[in-house]
Amino acid sequence: MMSILNKLSLTRLALVLFLVLNLTADLFGQSQDKTFSVEPKFPKAGDKVTISYNASQTPLKDHDEISAVVYTYADFKWNVQDAALKLNDNNTWQTQIELEPGIALINCVFYDDEIQDRGGTTTYTWMISKAPGSYSGWGIMRNPNINEDFPQQLDSLANIEDAVSLMWLNNEVRDNPKSRVHIFYPGLRLLQRTREEDQTDRIKDEVNYVLTQPELDLNQQYDVQRSLGLISGNEAYIDSIQNVLIKKYPDGVLARDRAIKTIFREADVKKRLKAYDAFRKQFPEEKFQDVYTDIEALYAEKLYRSVAYTYIVQDKDYSFVFDNLKNASYTNLVDYAWHLVSIPYNNEDMSLDSLQRFADRIFPEIERHENKVPKAYRGKLSPKEWKKQAVKIASSEYLTYAKILDKQGDFKREDYYLDKIEDELKYENTEYNELYTLRLVRERKFGEAVDFIAASLRHNNTSPAMLEVLQEQYLKSGKAASNFEAYVETLKKGDENESEKERLLSELIKKPIEGFSLESSYGGKVNLKDQLGKIVVIDMWATWCAPCKKAMPGMKMAVEHYEDDANVKFYFLDTQEYIKDYKAKTEEFIKEKEYPFEVLYDAVNPETGKPEAVYSKYAKAFEFSGIPQKMIIDQNGYLRWRSTGYKGSPSALADEIKTIVEYLKSESKSK
Repeated sequence: MMSILNKLSLTRLALVLFLVLNLTADLFGQSQDKTFSVEPKFPKAGDKVTISYNASQTPLKDHDEISAVVYTYADFKWNVQDAALKLNDNNTWQTQIELEPGIALINCVFYDDEIQDRGGTTTYTWMISKAPGSYSGWGIMRNPNINEDFPQQLDSLANIEDAVSLMWLNNEVRDNPKSRVHIFYPGLRLLQRTREEDQTDRIKDEVNYVLTQPELDLNQQYDVQRSLGLISGNEAYIDSIQNVLIKKYPDGVLARDRAIKTIFREADVKKRLKAYDAFRKQFPEEKFQDVYTDIEALYAEKLYRSVAYTYIVQDKDYSFVFDNLKNASYTNLVDYAWHLVSIPYNNEDMSLDSLQRFADRIFPEIERHENKVPKAYRGKLSPKEWKKQAVKIASSEYLTYAKILDKQGDFKREDYYLDKIEDELKYENTEYNELYTLRLVRERKFGEAVDFIAASLRHNNTSPAMLEVLQEQYLKSGKAASNFEAYVETLKKGDENESEKERLLSELIKKPIEGFSLESSYGGKVNLKDQLGKIVVIDMWATWCAPCKKAMPGMKMAVEHYEDDANVKFYFLDTQEYIKDYKAKTEEFIKEKEYPFEVLYDAVNPETGKPEAVYSKYAKAFEFSGIPQKMIIDQNGYLRWRSTGYKGSPSALADEIKTIVEYLKSESKSK
């Protein structure tokens, strides 16, 4: 490593020196005194420093509030914290932070709402003079080719070339020789990127040198692993180095990575559970908080979940889940909420009391984890940034919890969670909008409810329950019921809804479709050929399909819109059912929900023995998979439109159906 700079060509060296001589004065940040400064100017670990920011010549000029995310580089690791700034008498924004041991660099990003000021070419960075890591951190953080461990919070104007980064790393080793074992991996990457000739021997020399050190920390062990990844071929050498790592560090990073991968691939369930129990004892999670490997990212959380769900599926044993909630990752906690609360809630196969017992244990732990940045994001996201991202990740599960609390009559806690996820789901999610509307009605804020529903209609994310509230207030204002539908349509008008109609019509097709003859819940059979001259809307669904059932309020709106039009027919094709008495279950469901639906029961597929003959035939003919599946057939018996899935808005779904149907009607009249 120490000889890397000497091996650069004279031309490359001249270029590097030119860049450095012209940029060094500006790049340290110390030259930004008029905009950005740190006091004292030569701080050290343990000092409480004042960060000053004069926004008068920046994108944040005249803003009433400014905050900062402060990135500090200490002991060759990035740390991130939030900082609130106060405006002083000199029209300068200031905050104070205490510098941690090993501090080398301070980098700031200032922001208000969506506007950020990263400092442009020079950045808002303060270098701690002669501190180990200051040169290398400065050289690495500005190179997008090697700075994946840096938070990526610089303007592209601040980026530097590989040769310049390499120079800064050599300066680091020159002034702080002990830094070598901390920066050898990015140095080798830069060497490989800047030299045309093969660098295998140089990489080997550096790895061999590092392994002569008395004791490597976990990150240094991992850097040795990553350095081996820079070598192509040389399997014998790679194996020998890996054996050294395993022998010297039997409870280290490589041993842990291998154990994770081995256990994950173990097919025998009993062996996997036993091996995982031993793994947790040998490699306690708290020991590995400061290192995050590619193997861990790929397999660790999946392995943890597989163990948890194995106990549940095999023995209905939830103790692993609930005894280890505090140690579960945020991702796994949200996954628990999805599998143990949201899925059974959507499928309606667990009592509300049972769901709430699970939710009352899982969700408080999710919230506690929002206040602790997980190691995958440590050094990259501030606590505030992580919390915002965490709430976004869990917003759908929080919504499920709010729905459960609503049905249980716990409105105070429901309101808390509605407020928590407001920024993520308000106007954009129909189920959220419905709960929020009912909340306003409960609070007798009818005017606010009408305004909120109107805004939701502009996003076309409304439910039948919301429209009922709107209609009630519309009639109370003395307006005629006959004008209500036209009133609703005026609220929907806007560029977004018009562009959605254009998109739908662009999806029109014209393909011949094979007929069917299927048993109807109304008695007798329905033959598709008998429907010529009519527009036929087919909705393929199943009682086990949660999205299918969620789409039905929207389909009900469409059915009711055309209930007096004998030339538009709706059929709900029940398919892919797997229980013997599914017809009785289907009829019970339709009756309970009071849906005015004519259900058709799919015929048995002779190849599979399952009631999916028509579904399979159409899936093959039109190359689709999955339900819910909407199909609209025109008056001449051609398939004109098809859609898979459900986007979540009853009003938008009803409008989709109406847009296509009305177009087919007008098309027929124009011929």
